Amino acid sequence: MARRADAGPRHDSPNKGGDLTHLERQGTVQFYMNPAPSPVSGSSKDTSHDPRVLPAAAADEAGLSADARLSVLREMMSEAFLCLDAHGRIREVNGRAAALLGLPADQLRGQEPWVAEPALAGTSLHERLMAALATREGGRFLAELPSRTWLDVNVQVVGEETWVLAADITRRQRAENEVARTEERFRQLGERFQVALDSAQMAVWETNLATGQVFRSEGHDRLYGYPHPLSEWTHERFIESLHPDDRLGVQSQLDDIFAGKTDSYISTFRTYWPDGSWHWLTSRARVLRDATGKVVVIRGAILDITALKETEFALQEAVRTRDDFLSLASHELRTPLTSLRLQAQLLRRMSESAPTETLGSVKVQAKLEATERQLRRLSALVDNLLDVSRIRTGKLDFHFTEGDLAAVVSDLVARFGDEARQTGVQLNASVEGPMMGRFDRLRMEQVVSNLLSNALRYGSGNPVFLSLARYGGTLRLMVRDNGQGVPEKDRERIFERFTQGDNAQRRGGMGLGLYIVQQIVEAHGGHIRVEDSPGGGATFVVDLPL
Repeated sequence: MARRADAGPRHDSPNKGGDLTHLERQGTVQFYMNPAPSPVSGSSKDTSHDPRVLPAAAADEAGLSADARLSVLREMMSEAFLCLDAHGRIREVNGRAAALLGLPADQLRGQEPWVAEPALAGTSLHERLMAALATREGGRFLAELPSRTWLDVNVQVVGEETWVLAADITRRQRAENEVARTEERFRQLGERFQVALDSAQMAVWETNLATGQVFRSEGHDRLYGYPHPLSEWTHERFIESLHPDDRLGVQSQLDDIFAGKTDSYISTFRTYWPDGSWHWLTSRARVLRDATGKVVVIRGAILDITALKETEFALQEAVRTRDDFLSLASHELRTPLTSLRLQAQLLRRMSESAPTETLGSVKVQAKLEATERQLRRLSALVDNLLDVSRIRTGKLDFHFTEGDLAAVVSDLVARFGDEARQTGVQLNASVEGPMMGRFDRLRMEQVVSNLLSNALRYGSGNPVFLSLARYGGTLRLMVRDNGQGVPEKDRERIFERFTQGDNAQRRGGMGLGLYIVQQIVEAHGGHIRVEDSPGGGATFVVDLPL
């Protein structure tokens, strides 16, 4: 601060009362005085030269000494001011510093601040001032008082003294803290929102047509198959990613928006990913228009519904499979029932036309054998349906006992020999024995019966061959036909429920036999597969542990 020329004579000696410090003489703006003690006469104190007491004619600058003028300026400061000696005791203090410490200025002089106000002891202000006194180095820092007042503290070391200038920044600090807390809350909300979007496989976007800016949430580009965000996203890239069958519909909806026909749309489409896969997305969007009706902003949300679509298609397929199965099952169950009814009618007519025929006659025996075959077929169909139900509920029971599997297989080959002859098919078998093991006899009979029935049905009238032998550490059962065979693409599928080969409609069956066979074999610790037969056809191979 520049001094007026009539402010009094300049004193060059800092040791004389009322002298300015060397920084004041150099023009440095620091409000500090080190006045000499004023003489005291009797009981009255002479305050005419005390810089801390304003003269009666304070408005008249010519009536103030240099010390008094600096004292006035020090009191006018918005900052708190302390001057500490080498031991940290207060030499000078202004009114704002005294207010912060909670004591009158006269009581503070000669005391250390943390002694005058014990609450300051151990605070960051105490530690930083002690460090400045010890190292004789100034600095600037923020400090919080026990009263929750925040100070911006500037420390300067001047000769043997340490000057402290502290500005009250409580309001600013609280505002900054509130801003920081608000930013943190928004950051957390943003993170939670992003987690919700990612969990739902969803993204939000906004296009400002006025500015050309495009906002996309973090997961937007991932919904189009890009693991990392692209540098930019354009309308052309979006259109190019659409399935050709969906592109026209999406473009038509966008055209309606710009034509003013609608302010919102819902669109479901397939998008092509860079890895070559197709994914289903559904997009909902709304537009904002200006006063002329022109589209200014389009904002919306995108949801990946690929899993939902796959479930929808699976349900549709399940319904179709169910309908096909019910139609097939009704046909399969009706066939043996029709044959049984026919055989019963023939027996009744025979009894009417030839009452002397006995049950042991050839004609009657033939009818009874045909009836028995149809009953066995009907029983097998019903058993398969019951087994599928038990498998689904986990209640397919097994009763394992020690036995000879070769004997079981040989018995079934003999039983199917008659059926093969009736259909004109040659059935050959090679069974090594004995084959002792622990298995469920009835379930293994199901395995062999279903495989032989399958071979007779799909073998196109060609010979069927069965073999049972040891193979390494396993028992291997093989049933081979010379029919059309099973395409390689269907070799896993035919073991699923209600699944048949391409010629199933001509050959009958409900598509349950191989599914049940696989479940039984795996329950015995084994494995079943289908291979090509030499010369054409299919060979079913069952490996069981010894």
